Amino acid sequence: MTLLHILETLGALYLLELGFFAYAARRSRLTYSKLRTELPSQKVSVVVAAKDEEKNLPGCLQSLLDLEYPKELLEIIVVNDQSVDSTPEIIDSVAREGNLFVRRVDASEGGSTRGKANALAQGIDMATGEFIFLTDADCFVPPTWIVETLKYFDRDTGIVGGVTLISNTARLIYGIQALDWDFLLTVGAGAASIGKPVACLGNNLAFRKKAYDEVGGYRKIRFSVTEDFALFKAVADSRKWKYKFPMDRDTLVHTLPVESLKDVFLQRKRWATGGKDTGWFGVSTLAPSFFFHWLLILSILYSPVIFLIFFCLKSIIDGVFISPTLSLYGKIAHLKFIVYFEIYYLLYVAILPFSVYLGRAIIWKGRRY
Repeated sequence: MTLLHILETLGALYLLELGFFAYAARRSRLTYSKLRTELPSQKVSVVVAAKDEEKNLPGCLQSLLDLEYPKELLEIIVVNDQSVDSTPEIIDSVAREGNLFVRRVDASEGGSTRGKANALAQGIDMATGEFIFLTDADCFVPPTWIVETLKYFDRDTGIVGGVTLISNTARLIYGIQALDWDFLLTVGAGAASIGKPVACLGNNLAFRKKAYDEVGGYRKIRFSVTEDFALFKAVADSRKWKYKFPMDRDTLVHTLPVESLKDVFLQRKRWATGGKDTGWFGVSTLAPSFFFHWLLILSILYSPVIFLIFFCLKSIIDGVFISPTLSLYGKIAHLKFIVYFEIYYLLYVAILPFSVYLGRAIIWKGRRY
């Protein structure tokens, strides 16, 4: 079998794979579209872990203060995760401005949890809400975030994930990251809609405190550098609670891109390391993509013309795949970065697995895991 035939076969598998996830993502968009928003009645605790976030935290806190939810039913807990900058003072300043539902918790080291999971566990310990909402200090939530997410919690639902996308595409590296998030979250939401969760983000996550306690919380869940997905999977695997990952523009959270290619790589390595817990479904769906991308790279040596043809076809297919998501969230302009994204994605998919399985420890926010 020639290289061209192998490329055609793997390309067909890649197309089928994207077609499958496109169907699943459409299911995620449509399944919950007719749910009704109820009047607020439940106590909600928002927990934010912040480590040296003096630059980003003010914007995040302002978006939380602007939430359209009764303040008597809301508390905002910001966990100071051993910051060495002015993060604690920023939290205290917001609380002193008459926002009595905002308070600071100082995380301490020790116990069975590490890193962000440790900070979140200590913040959740202090929470009094029936529902816990998580976001990050570099994120901006919409005013409708809580009330529109709560509508997905029927009696049997324990945890709900949400979509987060990049807000700033002013630089090329930001635009590439934006399309990466668009692509990955489309796959993640689609997979969850068919009962095979492979990803979720802790910057847009909500769960019942009861469900969290029943699985033991972060202290009992096996440590993971992607603590958000570990919790989502623990609740899903408990079989007692249902889980959801809707694609809903009213619950869309925006986040900031990282600044350098090195930081992009470290972030993706952390995600991929946590992704090893996706089991057979995650591995089997990623394998065709991995081999297709590697063969596409090698085809440059065999025939630059064949490479160019397949590269252009892949770019068109990927663009068609994510277009419904971009249209839903008003991000169709992200497609102007598609060629640059495809170059990045070609190398990223081919190289990252080696880094995950053969590479050194993960370093994130100054901590080594």
